[in-house]
Amino acid sequence: MFTATELKNIDQTYFHIINAGFYSVTLQSKNTKHYWHILHQQYPKFSSCKIQHKHHPAYQFHDQGNAPSLQQAIEEIRDHDQYYLHIRLPKKKHLKKSA
Repeated sequence: MFTATELKNIDQTYFHIINAGFYSVTLQSKNTKHYWHILHQQYPKFSSCKIQHKHHPAYQFHDQGNAPSLQQAIEEIRDHDQYYLHIRLPKKKHLKKSA
């Protein structure tokens, strides 16, 4: 279960918080406009966060990975945003120009 402190520490300058509960968090990145769903999974001896992702509100979420904590899941989302904005997006634009 996510703690109230973890939920309070979500960076609202970076994310739109769509839903934040003790077992799941749904965010939208203000940089890429992508949607993220982080689901807390509790097992007998450990917990994990399942990270899901979608590009558009009408699409379904797909699995993007796992992280050991909410904070680390958010760091992975930020890393994904950096990759998308600085590597994938420029590559897509370059391919369109050369076609």
